[in-house]
Amino acid sequence: MKKVFVLLTLLSILFNVSVADACTFTIDCTHYSALNAAARSALMPGWGQGWNGQKTKGWIVFGIFAASVTGCILFNREAENNYSDYEETGARNSSKYDDYKDNLNISRILGGVALATWIFAVADAYFVGKSREEMYVRKHFDIQMCSNDGVMLKYRTKFSI
Repeated sequence: MKKVFVLLTLLSILFNVSVADACTFTIDCTHYSALNAAARSALMPGWGQGWNGQKTKGWIVFGIFAASVTGCILFNREAENNYSDYEETGARNSSKYDDYKDNLNISRILGGVALATWIFAVADAYFVGKSREEMYVRKHFDIQMCSNDGVMLKYRTKFSI
């Protein structure tokens, strides 16, 4: 129960969560803020840049991140295969060990690129969002429709100045 309370408290701080009762809660991620943009980039690099209106930059960041993660996984898998081949042959000066080391080093470099891209995406989304926060009106207009069976449709929009 304590973990649920801590989670709901963190969500309320980060995403403006409103808790209606113990069973339901609503996460409001529609307000424009630097923290919201950074959280989006933390979940998927490039999403925060798109949220900030930099769609091309967002796609580039996402592409670099996706390519480096994919390459890291593929080269790591190839390094494991080369190492198992090296163990099977048992030769000390086998070229399989050199292939293993090369693929492992490339995998580590691509992992570092992925990590650096992720950190850049979060930081960039936050700082660009911070500089653009003042451009948006913080008030939202809500349209709510409730039915008798407890279903609620809510539409939120933001307006820029």
